[in-house]
Amino acid sequence: MKPLLLPCSLLIFLLPVIIYVECVPDSHSASKQEHVHFDTGGLSRDSFPKGFVFGTSTAAYQVEGMARKEGRGPCMWDIFTKIPGFIADNSSGDVAVDQYNRYEHDVDIMQKLNFDAYRFSISWSRIFPNGAGEVNWKGVAYYHRLINYLHLKGITPYACLVHQDLPYELHKKYKGYLDRQIVKDYAHFADFCFKTFGDKVKNWFTFNEPRNTAVLGYDDGSFPPARCSKPYGDCSEGNSSTEPYIVTHNIILSHATAVQIYRQKYLATQKGRIGIILDFNWYEPLTDSVADNLAAQRARDFNVGW
Repeated sequence: MKPLLLPCSLLIFLLPVIIYVECVPDSHSASKQEHVHFDTGGLSRDSFPKGFVFGTSTAAYQVEGMARKEGRGPCMWDIFTKIPGFIADNSSGDVAVDQYNRYEHDVDIMQKLNFDAYRFSISWSRIFPNGAGEVNWKGVAYYHRLINYLHLKGITPYACLVHQDLPYELHKKYKGYLDRQIVKDYAHFADFCFKTFGDKVKNWFTFNEPRNTAVLGYDDGSFPPARCSKPYGDCSEGNSSTEPYIVTHNIILSHATAVQIYRQKYLATQKGRIGIILDFNWYEPLTDSVADNLAAQRARDFNVGW
């Protein structure tokens, strides 16, 4: 089988035991659809508890494209993917799978696969190009179109406010998550989203995997803003002993502030839910010693104690 050419969307689903691969045709080719059957071992929707939600999820920077168009401001990844050597193959999310223009096609695939829900993230810098201040109404209109089309196709929207894509202007202005000002600016962004989209979005997440923001961005420096210190990493600036904890503290404050805003201003009328998305590792002590038990508990707290 010949390799598939991008841009394409790949979605895998167990029911009705088919993998669909659909690619956007160009002017020289016709669209193709491949059906691959495989044994699920008897697994079906009935294998899951009643109310279990089947869906898919994405992150704005990873799928939307239109990175510097339609009024969007730069996020951290826009800047750091342009640094030679930061990304192995120098790829970026400038185009990605172009969901900004192809969202109907992608949602149609979700409907064909019988998904219940779609979790997407809202690009902060597409709504507020500078992180605060002037609103980019073209960006607002895009999310209205996406949400409306999801409802049209019977798919429940789940919205995440930040998925590793802090507006670069806030980092440039005051070092982003290292400064307490981030709590105020994030709260303003969250409030705007609740007010603007909350009549159609009933499932909210404040942050996606905040541990990765703190650890990969400020401990080993493999994510933007690439801050760390030896021996944990080899960055030009940063302090791995202190900055991950400062960032963690400010993200927790931001999360708590957004939750409070939603509960106090919007919950009674919008009747939605709000939470946070965590990824984590579980740790057990190496021995039964007090020191090892305390070390394991500290590690668990940092991973799941958000």
